[in-house]
Amino acid sequence: MTELAPQATRPSASRPLRQRAWQQAEETACRLFHTALHLKARDMTARTALRPALVLAPHADDETLGCGGLIALKRQAGTPVTVLMATDGSASHRYERTLQTSPDKLAALRETETRRACRRLGLDANSLYFLGFQDGSLEASERRLSAAILSSVAQMQPQEIYVCARSDGHPDHQALARAARQAVAACKGPVPVLYEYPVWSYDFRSWRRPGSNTAGFLHGTAAMLRAALAWRMFAVGIADLRVQKAHALAAHRSQLGLYDAEPHWSGLPERFLWHFHTRHELFRRIDRKELTP
Repeated sequence: MTELAPQATRPSASRPLRQRAWQQAEETACRLFHTALHLKARDMTARTALRPALVLAPHADDETLGCGGLIALKRQAGTPVTVLMATDGSASHRYERTLQTSPDKLAALRETETRRACRRLGLDANSLYFLGFQDGSLEASERRLSAAILSSVAQMQPQEIYVCARSDGHPDHQALARAARQAVAACKGPVPVLYEYPVWSYDFRSWRRPGSNTAGFLHGTAAMLRAALAWRMFAVGIADLRVQKAHALAAHRSQLGLYDAEPHWSGLPERFLWHFHTRHELFRRIDRKELTP
């Protein structure tokens, strides 16, 4: 996963204690948001298990975080799943000190990690594709990205498409979500159902706006509340698949702070990973009227 830019963080509080209080408030808001989405979600576990799917991921590990249990569930049922990886993953730690891993080397490493993770989820090797767009600059290739998705849909005929949420506070996630909507809107023949899986939407930085801590927090919580009320949510139960999903996520060592060659690299924090270790995965259904930008 490519981290959110440092400038997306909250304003600095004058005292460490106050800064921790704001962080705790934001984490609590994210957990309440997650809980609210889950409470309103309709279960679709049995139905979706038998429906062929195309999973679109902006960065290596997003496929496992957002859809790892779903992929494992479908593959356990013998249902075809294809994963399309949009970026090369070469910019995941661009804001951190790097000792010996060049962008090309990081891209190769993340491809290896993704292949291992998807294999642990039961995905066939020939069902994983890497588009290789520049990490951090996906918006510049949005039209080509949409065309690639449309071509994949025509070739694979999935009944469902899963893509990261447009509300995720990362430009690559937003670009891929827009491209997916454009591709589905352009589909001829049977139109697959489009679902979005939140990733950075579980990070408060996706919702706050510039301003003071108080103003940013109030704006962010109001935006989360509107989303929780408006989104059509569905849930997939993965209680029996959590160990398998965790094993797949462990393959992404470079994103978990476990890559020995780069001891200064941070990993995804446990408070964020909590959202992806639950007994369910949550998906927002995108209606036809929402497909146009």
